[in-house]
Amino acid sequence: MMNTMSSPQCAVRLSWVRHVLHGAIISMTLAAWAMPVRAQENPPTGFGCGIQNNNTGETLPAGAHGDPLFKIVTSQKFCPNNALEFRNLVKQLGLKLNPAMVADRGFNNPLPQGLFSFFEAVTGDYEGNKIEPGDWFFGHFQVAVNNNTAGTSVLQEQNQGSDNALLLESVVWDPTIGMFRFYEIRGNGQGGTWFYRGSSLDILDDIKNVWRNSNPGEPLFGRNPDLAKQDQGGPRLRCSGCHMNGGPIMKELAFPHNMWWRKERPLPLGSLVIQPAIQGILDDVVDASVFSKWIDDGYTKLFSSKRYMDERGKLTLQEQLRVIFCEQEVNLASDTTPLGDPNAKVVQAPVGFFVDPRLLPDGPKFVEIKKDLYVNALNHFQSQFFDVQSSDSIGIDADHGFSSPVKSHSDMLLAEAMVKAKIVDMEFVIDVLAVDMTRPMFSKERCNLLQLVPDRADDDWLEEFKGRLEASSSPAAAELLANLTDPKRDIAYHQKQAAALVKTLQKNAENQDIVTGWVRLLSQRRIEVFRSQISQHPQGQIFEPEFRLLFPTLNLLKADQNESAYGGVPDQYWLNPETGTTELSAQ
Repeated sequence: MMNTMSSPQCAVRLSWVRHVLHGAIISMTLAAWAMPVRAQENPPTGFGCGIQNNNTGETLPAGAHGDPLFKIVTSQKFCPNNALEFRNLVKQLGLKLNPAMVADRGFNNPLPQGLFSFFEAVTGDYEGNKIEPGDWFFGHFQVAVNNNTAGTSVLQEQNQGSDNALLLESVVWDPTIGMFRFYEIRGNGQGGTWFYRGSSLDILDDIKNVWRNSNPGEPLFGRNPDLAKQDQGGPRLRCSGCHMNGGPIMKELAFPHNMWWRKERPLPLGSLVIQPAIQGILDDVVDASVFSKWIDDGYTKLFSSKRYMDERGKLTLQEQLRVIFCEQEVNLASDTTPLGDPNAKVVQAPVGFFVDPRLLPDGPKFVEIKKDLYVNALNHFQSQFFDVQSSDSIGIDADHGFSSPVKSHSDMLLAEAMVKAKIVDMEFVIDVLAVDMTRPMFSKERCNLLQLVPDRADDDWLEEFKGRLEASSSPAAAELLANLTDPKRDIAYHQKQAAALVKTLQKNAENQDIVTGWVRLLSQRRIEVFRSQISQHPQGQIFEPEFRLLFPTLNLLKADQNESAYGGVPDQYWLNPETGTTELSAQ
């Protein structure tokens, strides 16, 4: 869903993005921009506006779902065909809309084809039920369009579009099943069609093979039930490419929420004329820090749901523990001060880039690098942050420096929920995280150990796991076995190692060559996300490369004139835990 829901950013907007970026939107008059699409009367269904089931194509019957979105939409004679009609309907029912806003092509990139998204939290009372913060989100999308007649660019809602253009996506809590449901409006050329994509439980089914697929002929994401006999087919819902933990997501969850609207630092809109239909939304935008708290509330509610956790408990043990050994979702962390701030003397590199923060619960959150050393490293690699459609906005980096993929907050919350459910204890979690410690994200060695975990969670599973580790020739298996069996390797032991590493890193931050190596490694980590298994969903990936612009481009090969030093290949470089320097990897 968003970038929050990564969606909504769950859904892939490829057809719409191509429509916008390739100039298929023609100029209109300002009056036309302000005109909403007329709600189309739904074909007779016997109960009002229909929502199609994603998997069967059939219209869902009345009362099929217990969430407020389903109840509201299916009770209408006319279908709200786009986001503006839908939000007006929700407001008329007395519910409160709390919009947040993100600049999808960079904080300083509003023109000439700037892309923006609103993600709105819905709260209030409906039919006697309380809709709490974190229960319901929906996202919709805006584009800056050049009006040749008036000589201006107008920020307007994506009301209509080509077939399958994404007009709205939503994730909403259904109290009758104790989990979230996912919906969309897709363009049909005249308006929009409502689709139900699936639930948090369907996502569990879609991702069952991720990081544990031993059959290259079987899809990583899901399988169409109609084609199960032929071992073919794809995922049940497109949202499983982003929302792997079953709830709303916001990649820039932590402060400074890079590219999101904040009260003390609103998004610059340049000379954009604002479409009247969305001016009221802009007037009500909430701070990203408030919105991120609601995203967290959503996941906390999901992982506290007995129904959802009971359903997870029916999975194989490998599927349940995957979030400890490997990644399911990803967050982004960065320096808290804009790189362009003239008063900033240092760049704060998130500690989660170097080591999993759970190994440093009371330690520093950043490694501080002198700003000139960081900028020198960017220049060394000819770094550019630009949108090909917006050449006026070229810079050397994103708005905040050292933007890093880090372990997602939802992954960590889910691990905590499993500890609370006594599936594993925290010592087991820390023992696993300490393996290949300086690769907190996308460690092949650590993730491969998942396939040694027994499928069944019986009383002897841990002893069986230790036996498999002992029989393995993998150095990572030997390391984990030692962590699990040596009484000296307790939580305090691993935390002491992590603290020593960070102390070394802070000392190294004075050295230009070492900082340059970290920037090369940073670029590699970003590439690892794009090439990882979690980004192989056939309908898109969590960083939405054809829609969002998150990172600068670094010319790593040309800078070193040596292919072995490219650093754009996953696992090519690693951070030596003894020296805190970047070196060629043995993996």
